Amino acid sequence: MRVLWLSPGFAADENDLNCIPPLQLLASELVAQGIDLQIITLDYPFRGGGYQWNGIPVFSGNGQLRWFNRIRAKRYAEWANTQQKFDVIHSFWLGPCWLIGQHLSKKWGILHYTTMMGQDVLPSNRYRHFLRAQHPASFVALSDFHSAVFQKTTGYRAACIIPWGQGGRGDLPAQRPLDILGCGSLISVKNWTLWLQVVAAVAESKPDLRAELIGTGVEKPILEQRIQQYGLENIVLLRGSLPRPQVLERMRTAKVFLHTAHFESFGFVLTEAAMNGCRVVSTPVGIAPQLVDQLGRTPKELSIEVVHALDAPLLDKPNIPFTMAETAQAYLRLYR
Repeated sequence: MRVLWLSPGFAADENDLNCIPPLQLLASELVAQGIDLQIITLDYPFRGGGYQWNGIPVFSGNGQLRWFNRIRAKRYAEWANTQQKFDVIHSFWLGPCWLIGQHLSKKWGILHYTTMMGQDVLPSNRYRHFLRAQHPASFVALSDFHSAVFQKTTGYRAACIIPWGQGGRGDLPAQRPLDILGCGSLISVKNWTLWLQVVAAVAESKPDLRAELIGTGVEKPILEQRIQQYGLENIVLLRGSLPRPQVLERMRTAKVFLHTAHFESFGFVLTEAAMNGCRVVSTPVGIAPQLVDQLGRTPKELSIEVVHALDAPLLDKPNIPFTMAETAQAYLRLYR
């Protein structure tokens, strides 16, 4: 089966591990299960032309102008289809890739599926105005929460929910010197002020607390001010951006992974933390309600859950609710 992926971006090379990790893992798994995969991107990598990623052909339509990127990507897709016809189109995000996929699907007379990936289900997404009643029958959501937000925004239901899976990990470490870990872009939707408020509340009963926050973003200066305001200079370390393998290793040193976002479609980082033996405490977004019981919305609710998690014995087994092999099988059932 020959499948065309359309995505705003994909890894620029095999070392670009931080670029949409679930897409990288799913691509590898689908190819391992016999799919002939071609990937076309609109914007990233920030260079035009074709390349190979772990043996998978990728074409970047980037030409610096967004309208030109879309034309270039569509033309390449049409050329690739003349070389060997595609059986299925799979686009990611409810945006330009979806519109291109719709056009090509109608022109070629083949199936087209779209995985909604994040904030594209919110009212701020102008592409929702192009939706018609028949379109969501080929839409995939990532979690119950994600699907519910899409329905509230548009009045339509996604055809199915396919969560992101993870790979297996070995034995967990016997020692975890870090108490609380957070990870993500330092942007408003991640609600890091709440994260710091929770850490400050926990520190009142645990003065020797150690916490780290991994990530970069526009809110870093604000968070540095908040750290001083809450007296957390000797408790919270802002680590900046780290390569994904190092992030996973830091998770293996942490007792609790604290997540305080306003919104998540899935929250891949939550399952990464659970896979690496962290006790996960989160706001009820994305996959969190299905993954853990330690949920809260306010500093008080979340700090109580964090204290309980810190006092609990270390986990001795990874929590892997879904594997990427299962995710790939779910998409193969759609493709077929």
